[in-house]
Amino acid sequence: MALEVGDLASARALYDEVFRGAGGQWEKTTKSLIYRRGAQRVELVSSRRPRTNADAGQHVAFRVGAGRVSALAESLSKAGHEVNWWREDHPAEQEMTAYVTDPSGNIVQLVGADPTDVLVDHVGVPVENIEDAEVFYLQGLGGNLDGYFGWTTEHVMQSRAWAAGDDPCAPWTRSAYVSFRTHKPTPSPAAQIFAGFGPSYVAVYLTGKRLPEPPEENLRGTPRLILQTPASADEASSYLAGVRVSAVRLTYDGGQIPFERDGADLFFRDRSGHFVQLACANKEAKP
Repeated sequence: MALEVGDLASARALYDEVFRGAGGQWEKTTKSLIYRRGAQRVELVSSRRPRTNADAGQHVAFRVGAGRVSALAESLSKAGHEVNWWREDHPAEQEMTAYVTDPSGNIVQLVGADPTDVLVDHVGVPVENIEDAEVFYLQGLGGNLDGYFGWTTEHVMQSRAWAAGDDPCAPWTRSAYVSFRTHKPTPSPAAQIFAGFGPSYVAVYLTGKRLPEPPEENLRGTPRLILQTPASADEASSYLAGVRVSAVRLTYDGGQIPFERDGADLFFRDRSGHFVQLACANKEAKP
């Protein structure tokens, strides 16, 4: 995952605490800091005006160690960082945990599980069209369906418990619209899809907020989801050039994924403007 931060030094101070004991290593480039742990990496990219989408709930969840969440959250709170305690709707996230806001506004979720070879537990991505997002992340990128949320009566009842203050759900998982019939706020669950990619997953949820999108011709930027594939860049390029990722057939671009290639990496974006990097295997394409 690549995140934008306003100051690399202050960002590293927080992430050093979060990653303490994970066994990874920092690398420094001209404009970024990269933390590598096993096959996963987190990149902090310097930006004068960090783009976080935090108001819509974009976040990244790190495994920080079983039993370490409370002490770490208390330490970060004493250091002046905002800490909230919420839960989400994935089957593995039914218990409350801590969400910390870094100095640039990025939301970092602390997951009480040992990192082993997995540092990034999941990434939360808000979208404006859940149907297109489902096709993009499941069919286009080949994610494994971990589950849905927001379509059943039980889920509606849970949103009412949230509105009553009885269920501490993360605010981006619920919404309240004004009923034209009663003229009162009506709580509603956010439609969500959980797409598994190896040992981690992407939580995609329908936001009620307008997402400011970068120009359509920009295919390489941050924040950026980084995925790995055993396919070569030639194989992945051929696949992306032919796959359809639109839930509607009549689209201006035919439903394909525009992308840029840089060596063994491919860069593109979903239809809500979220950047994705596909890190391909450095090998020759199969004949």
